[in-house]
Amino acid sequence: MITEIIDGVALIHIDSPPVNSLSHRVRLGLFEALHRANEQETVRAIVLHGRGRGFSAGGDIHEMGTAAATAWPQLSLDLHPVIENSRRPVIAAVHGITFGGGFETVLACHYRVAHAEAVLAMPEITLGLIPLSGTQRLPRLMEVEAAVDFILRGERVRAADFGGAMFDEIVTGAPDDVVSAALAFARRLNPNDLHRLVRERPIFGTAPEQSLQRAYANWRDRTVSAAQQGALDAIAAAVTAPDFAAGLQRARDIYGTLQDSAGARAGRDSFLSSRVRDGGEMQ
Repeated sequence: MITEIIDGVALIHIDSPPVNSLSHRVRLGLFEALHRANEQETVRAIVLHGRGRGFSAGGDIHEMGTAAATAWPQLSLDLHPVIENSRRPVIAAVHGITFGGGFETVLACHYRVAHAEAVLAMPEITLGLIPLSGTQRLPRLMEVEAAVDFILRGERVRAADFGGAMFDEIVTGAPDDVVSAALAFARRLNPNDLHRLVRERPIFGTAPEQSLQRAYANWRDRTVSAAQQGALDAIAAAVTAPDFAAGLQRARDIYGTLQDSAGARAGRDSFLSSRVRDGGEMQ
């Protein structure tokens, strides 16, 4: 992890080529960098940025099923709470590929500044899993029906094409411009303001229950995988649970059931085989 202090803003770079996967080493580095930034009195805000091809392609597929995948700090249990509980607002500077746990980390930040051509996805369905915390935060930033389709289809969407309240600022021009835009955004923030987290927002839209019902109706007659059904049930928990924590616990239970399933093992093996065929990098 590389940290610069620029005009009172801590700029933390995720620097783990080729795609900034959130391996145990990267999670630990982020955890420590966030703590150090919060300890410096001269720091008024924090910007998270991924060097190279994008913010982050998500979890390290090679760690799935190993002790490293569940080693402290875990993503949703440990790292995301550090971001959310930061004494300084955390702004995600998003460009390039931002997938899975990388996208979920963006959603844990207080603010999101994205390059228009950034490509975002939650492809966990293809691995026989669900985007654990994504099922809870995404419906707070976009219509429930749209969140269901995005997650169950494993879609890739440009930042500029997202509706709802996903991003606080969209940047055009060169992808590297997103860093300077995020730094400028951070400097405009009033440090005394209450910086609202996604988890504190209500479910998006005026009638989320009806949106959820339409989503169930849309998918009722399709042949869905165990992971797709799990994701749909986890999103339903976001809508119906009494608070964010209860919905997240339900999603965690679903993820735990899927994690050791035959579908998850098959999805992981297929993904690793495709990486070998494609020369070892995520496409």
